[in-house]
Amino acid sequence: MARFGIVTMMKDEGPRILEWLAYHRLIGAEDIWIYSNDCRDGSDLLLDHLAKMGLCHHIRNVVPPGKKPQPHALNRAGADPAVHAPEWLIVMDADEFLHIKTGDGTLAALLAACPAKVDGIAMNWRMMGSNEQIAWSDASLMTQFTRGADDDFRRGWGVKTLFRPFAGMKLGIHRPSMQGAKHDHDKACRLLDQIWVNGSAVRMPPSFMRDGWRGSAATTGYALAEIAHFAVQSREAYLLRGDRGNVNLKPQKYDATYFAMFDRNEKPHLGLLRWSGWVEALVTDWLQDHDLKRLLQSCRAWHHARLCALRDAPGFAVAMESLARAAAVPVHALDKLLFIQPLSPEGKRRVAALRAQGVADAQIAEIVTQSVAQLEAARDAREAAELRALGLNPRGLG
Repeated sequence: MARFGIVTMMKDEGPRILEWLAYHRLIGAEDIWIYSNDCRDGSDLLLDHLAKMGLCHHIRNVVPPGKKPQPHALNRAGADPAVHAPEWLIVMDADEFLHIKTGDGTLAALLAACPAKVDGIAMNWRMMGSNEQIAWSDASLMTQFTRGADDDFRRGWGVKTLFRPFAGMKLGIHRPSMQGAKHDHDKACRLLDQIWVNGSAVRMPPSFMRDGWRGSAATTGYALAEIAHFAVQSREAYLLRGDRGNVNLKPQKYDATYFAMFDRNEKPHLGLLRWSGWVEALVTDWLQDHDLKRLLQSCRAWHHARLCALRDAPGFAVAMESLARAAAVPVHALDKLLFIQPLSPEGKRRVAALRAQGVADAQIAEIVTQSVAQLEAARDAREAAELRALGLNPRGLG
């Protein structure tokens, strides 16, 4: 049997840790490395205890001044020989669940459904919405939030990659790369020689292998596996998330526009519910450990207290009203919102210049949408042509 590993980063995730950990252990991940930084809620102590119970590896990610928590953790993980030991590895976030839709829903079943010589499986996000929930709750994510985006929601086509560790790999949040491949032809060729498939077990094209992190109209696939991404959760949970900051130190990342983009509730997605009873039973078993139970209760108490403080703070009502307006934006109107976070540095500079000239955000959004659409159409065509050259039929393109 193949051994599976996960690398993840966490901060102030106390009430969510046990569900996430139990689920991924149940589907077959035996080695789970959790890098925590600057925890305020006591989740670092909770993770210490889980490590003593043999349920994960916990590393306190002390971040040097000027460094970002996520890249620093990934560099540390990449330098750890133990992280290279499992046959398969994936880097994930604590709000992501690897949802396998074939066989018995385990990682072993996913491998059994893929070609034998596969080296990587690039699985698309499924952006999960708020289910119109307002209040924060520490109840299970997979039972609270059961609606998400349609397959054709292009903004949700980012991937997370399950892959065989290889010599010279450089860990990334979406996929591994080869150290020095941009400047070393031989290394680039070794990466291109690997065979990666999408979540439908269809081969990914060479251009994606070089540096891709998102699917295209030719390459998205959800038939066998996807990554359920609970990016927003309830409105109060979203404000709590913004309160703790983010692993790449991006200022004001979790604003109302981000919520509007990813609060997707167009379709029911109930596949994870098959696991809810088993997850609950396993967590209940773990909580027979009185110290673990005490540490979890302490984490929950911190989150309740912090939420009460946010509710009493100036601007809370305004922020909640802003999220309510964002939640009302239908998917077909998202192009009218100016969402600069995923833009390249050059794109962000162009937006800043247009704003300085007094151009309205709505007009800039149209300019950005047209520019991005042109780039994506070119990528769709390029990757479709590459797949046809391999004798494959691109997704949805005939």
